[in-house]
Amino acid sequence: MQALCAGNGSNFLRTSAYCYRSVRPLHCRVHSRHVHMQKAMHGLQRAKAFMQTIRKGTLRKLYRTAMQMEVDFFSAQPGTGPPPAIRMLVVDFDDTCTATDTTSQIFNTATSATVESSAESEKADVQNRLGTLKDKLVQNYVHEQQKLYAELLPEGATNPDAIDQQKATAFVDALTQFDRRMNQVVVDSGILKGIPQGRLKAAGEQIGLQAGCLTVLTRAQQAGVPTHVVSVNYSTEMVKAALQRGSLNIVTAEGVSAEERHDVVIHANELTYEQGISTGDIIRRVQGGSDKDALMSELMHHSSQAKADSTDGADANAEASKLAVYIGDSSSDFAPLLRADVGIVVGQNKRLRQVAKAHGVKLLPLTIAPASGRGEEGALYEAESWAAIGAFLFGPDPSKALTPHPGSGPGAKTGIKVPRVMTVAGSDSGGGAGIQADLKTYQARGVFGTSAISALTAQNTRGVRGVSTVPTQHLSDQMEAVLSDIGADVVKTGMLPTPEAVMAVADAVRAHKVSTLVVDPVLVATSGDSLAGSEVAQALKTYLFPLATIITPNLPEASALLGNRRVSDLPTMKQAAKDLHKLGPQYVLIKGGHLITAPSDPNRSSSDSQPSPASAPSHTPSASSAAQDSESASANSAAQDSESAAASSAAQDSESASAQDHDTAQDDTHDSDQPVSELNADSSLEEAHLQQQASSQHTDTDRAEQKTAQHNGASESATGKASPSGDPAEKHESDAPAIDVLYDGHEIHVLESKRVHTHNTHGTGCTLASAIAAELAKGREPLTAVQRAKAWLGEALQASAPLHIGRGPHRPLNHGFETTDWGQQKAPLDLQKPSLDLRLYAVTDPACNTRCQRSNAEAVRQAVEGGVTLVQLREKSTDGGAFVHEAQQLVDFTRPAGVGLIVNDRVDVALAVGADGVHVGQDDIPAKAARALLGPHKILGVSVKTVEQAQQAAADGADYLGAGAMFQTATKDSSTISIETLHQICKSVDIPVVAIGGITAANAKPAIEAGCQGVAVVSAIFGVEDATASAQQIRAVIDSAMERRAF
Repeated sequence: MQALCAGNGSNFLRTSAYCYRSVRPLHCRVHSRHVHMQKAMHGLQRAKAFMQTIRKGTLRKLYRTAMQMEVDFFSAQPGTGPPPAIRMLVVDFDDTCTATDTTSQIFNTATSATVESSAESEKADVQNRLGTLKDKLVQNYVHEQQKLYAELLPEGATNPDAIDQQKATAFVDALTQFDRRMNQVVVDSGILKGIPQGRLKAAGEQIGLQAGCLTVLTRAQQAGVPTHVVSVNYSTEMVKAALQRGSLNIVTAEGVSAEERHDVVIHANELTYEQGISTGDIIRRVQGGSDKDALMSELMHHSSQAKADSTDGADANAEASKLAVYIGDSSSDFAPLLRADVGIVVGQNKRLRQVAKAHGVKLLPLTIAPASGRGEEGALYEAESWAAIGAFLFGPDPSKALTPHPGSGPGAKTGIKVPRVMTVAGSDSGGGAGIQADLKTYQARGVFGTSAISALTAQNTRGVRGVSTVPTQHLSDQMEAVLSDIGADVVKTGMLPTPEAVMAVADAVRAHKVSTLVVDPVLVATSGDSLAGSEVAQALKTYLFPLATIITPNLPEASALLGNRRVSDLPTMKQAAKDLHKLGPQYVLIKGGHLITAPSDPNRSSSDSQPSPASAPSHTPSASSAAQDSESASANSAAQDSESAAASSAAQDSESASAQDHDTAQDDTHDSDQPVSELNADSSLEEAHLQQQASSQHTDTDRAEQKTAQHNGASESATGKASPSGDPAEKHESDAPAIDVLYDGHEIHVLESKRVHTHNTHGTGCTLASAIAAELAKGREPLTAVQRAKAWLGEALQASAPLHIGRGPHRPLNHGFETTDWGQQKAPLDLQKPSLDLRLYAVTDPACNTRCQRSNAEAVRQAVEGGVTLVQLREKSTDGGAFVHEAQQLVDFTRPAGVGLIVNDRVDVALAVGADGVHVGQDDIPAKAARALLGPHKILGVSVKTVEQAQQAAADGADYLGAGAMFQTATKDSSTISIETLHQICKSVDIPVVAIGGITAANAKPAIEAGCQGVAVVSAIFGVEDATASAQQIRAVIDSAMERRAF
């Protein structure tokens, strides 16, 4: 018995043997670090009773079996045992190593090169022609591939129980023939012509790589493991440039022995060149799965032969047991994955899993892959990440160990990852826009900001008094100083006054391998005036757009970038986004602040894959109304950034600028076909000209103040007061939502938000782009980053609406509104959102309490004693006064116990008693409204059933999601969702998720395995007699599952 209690128990063991099911509760309880001595004694008593029922020998035998299972399990965990001996590592490149589509980058590079070499008058036509060609090639490939898979993997076909090698070979051959045929289609199209040799090297340096991939390749090289990277990419030059980072030595396959040099060897196709320009054809080396398999076979044979020649006897046997490993992610890797001693699948490619299942191939956890010899026949091994692969192949990564910062004292935090964003933009002395707005935004959004200044302005809310362009060399010096020391996760650009400045930024981004670039192409002011010459626009398209993660033009800027084409309604915004995407950025955000539309159709989806055929109706409001709409629109989508104001005001005085702003808004309304002002090649920011205009402006202060007063008065109609003309159409227009369009290369997202009417709009363009950059630096996906940035900017505008900073027409906003409320004249707040432990989330139920004959307070007390980490008070039929009284009782008990209290639905009750937060459903108060009422420092939970609801809730400010119902339950009539849907919800958001609906100790574990941070329980705790014991049982299951997942 003592030996049994002294064993190294674990919650990870799984067995169907009767003895193990009986022994395991005691074994886990005694050794769980969360269980008190009383529970251990209870377990001992159970074990004693158990021993009386079976023979001692039987117990010993079965216990040994259980312990061996534990040893086998822990021995299989990555990094816990000695790493396997590896004789060769082969890694697929495309999507396995990369995080971006490399084929599109080659097409974009070819397009840019061809456009550059075209006559100025033909550039736009060439751009459109090649963009259309690229779209057709992609659509044809997808269409033909779908037909092929439908033929090779017919629906309803029976899947074999064991690998069908003959069928698998035929599948790979058919897929390879398809890939070769598609490559010929690309060659015949001519899209690969015209690329200067060396150009793809620069494109390759900007390819995003999967986290941890380079670390694994570097560790392989350091360990002396022959390493090969295989790719169906058209350019070896691009693949080599993408991987040649850090200490890696990268060489191409021709005439190189990796075994001799310990280099990483590239096997890929290459473009053919004549006189340094690509001909459009390719040297075909690796086109599909059969080619990869043949290469894998050759490399394995060569490796085995080389080792056999250099060893004998026992050494030869040891060498023979070393592993040949292949890492891949797609169907074209199917054959080499099977040929390798250990084939490792990384990523979530559903097609590969479909192919494996159809051919009788099993996918097993990487944790049970062999450390020597060959893996199980007909089996591949799944890895969750490159970090897991590195741990399996080479053991724990020593570089990940946390080390103190030099000079840090005992107890100091170590290993903290600080998100960093660098802004390259103009300076606004008035503090409302430019780098000042950027840096304030970074601080407010929780990232570390640095800057490089491209121009210096002397300006205030009335306009610009002077501008000085920073010399290009000094701009480069600023970027080099910061990037070589502090570095940057994201670089965001604003006003770049000259083509040389644009090229300097592009050079710095490439030289320092900055993977994320946000480009706010400041070209055209709200009035339609040019802020930069056509040379700057062309430089942006040529040098920065191909490197950009996202570009954020407003409507006039989008028009200017597309040859002054009209962009004035939702269909043209969608098409503009698609056309700008062809210039190279991964995402395009068209800011619709200048757009004047009717209220949106409530039946229209927020995401469209095709442009709407209908145009937005045109309107003819008065000049005053048009001016108001132009202003409020810019408030929502950044038409009035400081750099725009700077260049616009430098060209004319504040009175004329304001008047022209109003006139332009009116003209856009009356004649939607009128193009914006053409970009003037002579409109570069020349200092002497700017100083002259600034001097003229400075003498007109009185007129500017008069115009400001008129402007402020006109604004009253936009805020709901009577307009000067009394035209009811004015209010109709001003209430229209602000609409932006985001395109990711596949899907168009129409993003609507409430239009905020305020004069505090100065710097909103800079602020939005900077907020997006901050969210990207924190690891958000671009769509989520844009949604969060827009939501935050809307809150900032709303909070800033009553402020009066300066006497000009466009005043700055309060970036620190979450901590400083100037309207209430309060000191800066020092607030922190309550901690959120969702592991065991108990939801009260009056009916359960009635059946169990106990009060709500008593039920919660028992649940908390059992290990509940968060409590939700749900009272659907209790009146306000009684609800507040009951909530106050629970707060008084839960808070000293360190357990949070959430109130269901009732924001007023939560605020009245100081609860930690509120939970709302899809039919309750909207999450966005709840967040506005709660403020930023309370917890907000939202119930969801779909990925779309989850993403919307996250964008609206939710701190966590309750997903379900998972199972039918008597406490609430609700439809159920599958475990796969739960998994997809967890993956789609970066906030925690809890599963709810019929959760018990028996079914809680799959929810944690699906990615949840906890479970929400009602009747399994409050509907049983012993709530404490039930909570303990569920908590043990959750802790065990979470511990295993973390391990």
